[in-house]
Amino acid sequence: MEKITKDYKLGFGAFIKTGVPVSDGSDVTLEIGADFFFLNDGYGTRDGTIMCPLKAGYRYTLNGTGTGFYVEPQVGFNLYGVTSLTDNNGETVNLKYHGVVAAAGTGYLFSIWNTLFDVNLRYETVIAHGGSNNLMSLGVTKFFSFGRRDTEN
Repeated sequence: MEKITKDYKLGFGAFIKTGVPVSDGSDVTLEIGADFFFLNDGYGTRDGTIMCPLKAGYRYTLNGTGTGFYVEPQVGFNLYGVTSLTDNNGETVNLKYHGVVAAAGTGYLFSIWNTLFDVNLRYETVIAHGGSNNLMSLGVTKFFSFGRRDTEN
């Protein structure tokens, strides 16, 4: 039943993320999401992996303004994870797991008509049961913040 990365198709995900400004160029962030990856195992089934991580992070903009290029480390816990596989007898096996999540991201925050957008790239790993599930994601998102930065006019 061992599956390797090349057996997985391109996945997709969704998340909700918010941040609270802690300085002019930094936010503490909280994110919950769901990631879906389908397995191309030759059985014609809907096997694959689902992960639901909850993460906290610290986003630091390199120019100190709250917009522009940023880096963001994140840590958290995978609330729900399941990998569905088909065994050699054609039966579905569901492997459930939880584990520590670590992520490192970078991106660019910019404003269009006073609406903040984020173009980002992130590497994430869920460590569970002596193994790990790893993913890279590329996203374009609209950012919601609780609280406002003080700005001079």
